[in-house]
Order: sequence, then structure tokens, then C-alpha cells
Amino acid sequence: MARVLAIPDTQYPFAHRDHLNFLKEVNKYYGKFDHIVHLGDEVDFHALGNWDHDPDGYSAGDELKAALKDMHKLYEMFPKVMVCTSNHTARPFRKAFTSGIPKAFLRDYHEFLEAPKGWEWREYWEVDGVRYEHGEGFSGMTAAKKSAIGNMQSTVIGHIHSHAGILYWANEASLLYGFNCGCLIDRHKYAFAYGKKMKDKPILGCGVIEDGIPTFIPMILNKRNRWIGKIIIPHVKIK
Repeated sequence: MARVLAIPDTQYPFAHRDHLNFLKEVNKYYGKFDHIVHLGDEVDFHALGNWDHDPDGYSAGDELKAALKDMHKLYEMFPKVMVCTSNHTARPFRKAFTSGIPKAFLRDYHEFLEAPKGWEWREYWEVDGVRYEHGEGFSGMTAAKKSAIGNMQSTVIGHIHSHAGILYWANEASLLYGFNCGCLIDRHKYAFAYGKKMKDKPILGCGVIEDGIPTFIPMILNKRNRWIGKIIIPHVKIK
């Protein structure tokens, strides 16, 4: 069975500045991943959102240029990635739809994100019977568990920034888990000002699914909002 790295929401250009170093260390620790899955919201497209965007922030064009600089760094690190379609990255298409612009006039993800051939977008992916999707349609602490029950299949998601971890569910026939991998954003960036007064703050990290078994790898920050520089992985000794 495979070893999979699940990368949650990066929402470029508003990712945490240490997230690439964090992913690099996770990759180094495990040695090799058979598959890399990006769970979606690779880019934010704040300027194309349905609510008022910061008038002192990027224009839509400038935001894309800044996001592409980050995307190319991720392409270099991971040239082959299975990507889940998601609400933020799909914002240009939704904007075009509401404006009455037909699909024939639009570029696809590969083209406008300048992606390498090894990057492919789908609504969801399956590896070793585990489903990977963005996580839209559910919210709250138990979103991943609800998605797994809805799919009747162990499911890995991003999307829900303020919750992360693994919840199991069982009936007489099945044992399933829902795995929320958190995010890799910088909550202090203006795109996330909506969460300033929320008590639940984003949880940074990523997921590793090895032989179908999930592990959450937290990206732990210090008081200066910088990654501590080392990987903390829970281990259980079996006697």
C-alpha cells in the first residue's frame, strides 16, 4: 500500500512563510511518498470573493501574479501532484458564470496556474480505498467524520481551517475515519481578517497516510509566528 502526503489549503499568496520548509522536512523525514495530494484552495483569489475585498490589498491580477510565484516554488518541490478542485481556486469560474461568460472563453487550471504536466485536478481522488477531497459541504469539528460517513469511505479533507485531526466511526460492517489536515495559511494576512475575532484559530499542518493509516503532522509555531523548525510526530510503541 502507498504512502501519501496530503497538503491542505495553502491559499497563495497568503500562505505561512515557513510552510515550504515545513513540507520539505516532512518529505525528508519520510524519505519518499508514492503520491502527493493537494486538498485544494491552492490559491485564495481574495479579490474575486463574493464579499468586499480589502481596498488596500492586491487587485485580482496582482494577486494572481503573487500567487504564481508561490505556486512555482511548490511545483519545483512536488512536480507531480493530484489536486482536489475547491471553492477558492474555482472562484474565476464562478465569477465568469454569474457574469454570463461561457466556458469556451475560459482557460483551464493548468493554463492560468502555469502548472506542470504532473499536476492534475479532479473533484476527488482515491488511494488504497481512502478518498481525498476538499471538504466543501460540511463544517465544524466533525466535518471530516461527516464526510467519511456520507461517502461510506475513509476520507481526507482540508477546507476547515480551525480544526484538524482524525475521528473514527464504525458500524457492524465498517471502520472508517475522517481526517481533517488543517491548513498552511498565515492567519495574520489581510485575506483572513474575517477570523480576527474568532476564538478558534487556524491549525497548521499536513497529513500522512501510510498503508491507509492516517497521521496528522502539526506545524508548530512559536510566539513570533514562526515555525519551530522541527517535525513533531506522535509515536506509539507496541510491546
